[in-house]
Amino acid sequence: MSISVGEKLICDPRTLENFNNLLSCAKERLQRDSSRFASGDFWKIFEGEVCKALDKSKDFVGVPDWNIEYIGGHKFPDIVARINKNQALGIEVKTLSTRNDSWKVMGGSIMESTRIPDVSRIHVFCGKQNPFEIKYRSFEDCVEDVAVTHSPRYMLDMNVSREKSLFKRLGKSYDEIRHMKNPFDAFRTYMVDSKMKRNATSDGEDLWWFSPNIDEFSKLDLAEEKFASSLVNNKVKFWNKLSADEKQEIKIEMLIASPSVLEGDYEYACQWLLQRKGVVCPSFRDNFSAGGRTVVNGVNVPQVIGKINEWKADIAKAFNKKELPQQHFEHWKTRVLSIGKFSSVEKDVLKKIVADIGKGISR
Repeated sequence: MSISVGEKLICDPRTLENFNNLLSCAKERLQRDSSRFASGDFWKIFEGEVCKALDKSKDFVGVPDWNIEYIGGHKFPDIVARINKNQALGIEVKTLSTRNDSWKVMGGSIMESTRIPDVSRIHVFCGKQNPFEIKYRSFEDCVEDVAVTHSPRYMLDMNVSREKSLFKRLGKSYDEIRHMKNPFDAFRTYMVDSKMKRNATSDGEDLWWFSPNIDEFSKLDLAEEKFASSLVNNKVKFWNKLSADEKQEIKIEMLIASPSVLEGDYEYACQWLLQRKGVVCPSFRDNFSAGGRTVVNGVNVPQVIGKINEWKADIAKAFNKKELPQQHFEHWKTRVLSIGKFSSVEKDVLKKIVADIGKGISR
């Protein structure tokens, strides 16, 4: 297993061996009691369980003085193994709920603005729920690509060969790129070329993302997305000039990407529409809430719930076009059902609609 040389940490072979043994031991501990991961919100509990397993493994591998710190939140990486005040190693935790053979998962922004500065070497520790399995390897070795149609983010594949990893193909190491003043420079030509190839060989499907650690895209994501959009010179279009099929496709994608529209919050939705699609729509809220209320299953509910019910098949179809449909759907479902503006009766209707959508999602 290759670990790249970091900025502030020069590890001797024994330290690297201890780190690998620590990860291996944690993996074995988690796999011995895998039954508790069989159901439920896997991504919510796995990070914490990984941290506990690492902490319990310290004595066994002979590093009792290492301090295991759970960071979580918006920081990168999720867990830090601090050797001393000047040395630290990182563990980024990822989860998959898919039952297929894929080990692909979205990573963070290439800008790494939330990176913990004194952590140099980072490994990805990835767990799959059904069936339960764990893989881990260095971050540099498992970066397969960069998503090029929105906020530029690393795409990880725990199975990609080291020779086919993104950094090998770029001819620059991960550390070389992350220490650049503007990491975008390393990807500029690659991103534009990839966008052109995708437009020439596909129907325009985006590389969609949805992080389990945040509800929706942030202002930072939008700022980076604006930069990415400028690379491909998107032309501004007006909503009323789009075809009915184009409008419907965008509305479905927006509902998936920004559940806040269900709460009547269209700020990020409008920014997304302009920056991602190059479309201006002066009355975007009408696409979701025009008409006030409607009846679904005999219950008077807000029009937006009626829209979701009307679009159930299209929503499931949109998820199934993505690389990790079940994982993305589960994150979206959690966000949608956490919205507090609906009454208990309205939420019961919404839960049934979301459950119906879930039945159509590929596993």
